Amino acid sequence: MKLNKLMLVALFIGAIFTSCSNDDDVSGSSIFEIRIQSAQDTYDETAGNAIFNIISTQTFGSDVEITYSVSGTAEAGLDYDVLSGSLMLPAGASSIDLVVSIIDDADIENDETLIVTLETVDGSLELISNMNSASISIMDDETAPFENGILISHEGNFGQGNASVSFVSYDLQTVENNIYSTVNSNPLGDTAQSIGFNGDLAYIILNVSNSIEVVDRYTFVSVATINTGLNNPRFIAFANGKGYVTNWGDGSVATDDYLAVIDLSSNTLTAQTISVAEGPEEIVAGNNTLYVAHQGGYSQNNVISVIDATSDAVSSTITVGDVPNSMQLDNSGNLWVLAGGKPSWTGDETGGKLSKINTTDNSMTSIDFETTEHPNHLALDNGSLYYYTAGSVFKMATSETTLPTNAEITGLNFYGMTVNNSVLYGVDAGDFTSNGTLSSYNLSSNTLDANVTVSIIPGGIYFN
Repeated sequence: MKLNKLMLVALFIGAIFTSCSNDDDVSGSSIFEIRIQSAQDTYDETAGNAIFNIISTQTFGSDVEITYSVSGTAEAGLDYDVLSGSLMLPAGASSIDLVVSIIDDADIENDETLIVTLETVDGSLELISNMNSASISIMDDETAPFENGILISHEGNFGQGNASVSFVSYDLQTVENNIYSTVNSNPLGDTAQSIGFNGDLAYIILNVSNSIEVVDRYTFVSVATINTGLNNPRFIAFANGKGYVTNWGDGSVATDDYLAVIDLSSNTLTAQTISVAEGPEEIVAGNNTLYVAHQGGYSQNNVISVIDATSDAVSSTITVGDVPNSMQLDNSGNLWVLAGGKPSWTGDETGGKLSKINTTDNSMTSIDFETTEHPNHLALDNGSLYYYTAGSVFKMATSETTLPTNAEITGLNFYGMTVNNSVLYGVDAGDFTSNGTLSSYNLSSNTLDANVTVSIIPGGIYFN
């Protein structure tokens, strides 16, 4: 049935003059309010049905047609049974349930949303209140093989094409080496320098192969390969919808260093490159700004390039200690830069330097190490900084203005190190020709929790 305007007027007048005991009586401006409710807003794929309850504050003498639309990231026919888009509210009824049948598929996917919005009641918009929409989340119940654990990038033997990635559980009880090759049935490439995450994708930078393998970070299924426009690539960061890759070019040439720019929608390089100073290495992003540490290629450098990700241009450079090797952005927007200093073999040895840069105005304060101290592997966790030097790990609060004098852990041989949730993880490359190890330390007691064998020349530690 269709309610015409005369009937609406009659219903309105009747509602005013009917006593409170009448089932059709509704007070105030919500006489024809219709809203949609859900008893819960999160459903597992195995839940079976989700119930949306459409409620009217007015009953009618005849059936009333309600139309609705469905939106969200969930897909009809894949995540839930197709819905008709309309239902009938029976005469005399004040509510009706819309039952959504959830499909339990075998796909590994993100949690998805399903939104139901009321469109018309008997062809009219006038009967619909502002409470016209409700949504639920459908939670995936499949587990990807490489989620909830640690990824370790391995350089492999130089020139032999045996770079790899390992998956290790957080308690170090489960180890799966060479997961890229196992999943994709082909070699990863030569010298896995680093890994960067963007959403569900992992970008594996292959230095000697001059390529980037893009994979699903949780399944390691290959998504794309970028193998043009790169020259000695090192690290990657993401800002303003783009990926930025540091490239040394020829490490002995000071004028050919650049950032390659990736179109993330297609995982291809754009024509845009950004020329930078010699030896760009680690890169971090914050608030559409990129910070690049320049170690200097085969020589030494001492600057941080600041790059505007909107204009894709260098906005400024900041002079820091010699050979900056690692950076961290804290929650206050400060950039911490650890420089290792020039090594003794240069004949011009300098000590390391820890710098704190206020990214609002690029002002800086620094703490110097002794001339023979060459720190590396700066990490940040729960308001504390950690760094590695001469086989020991040191800890200091971000509020401290002097370096610590006592080490937290000694007797180490780390090629890479980081800290996550008060656990220190370090990799030892051993003899650089055979398998290395991954170790974890409880920083509450500074004791070794576990260590496991991984693959050849482990370097980067990443948390999935």
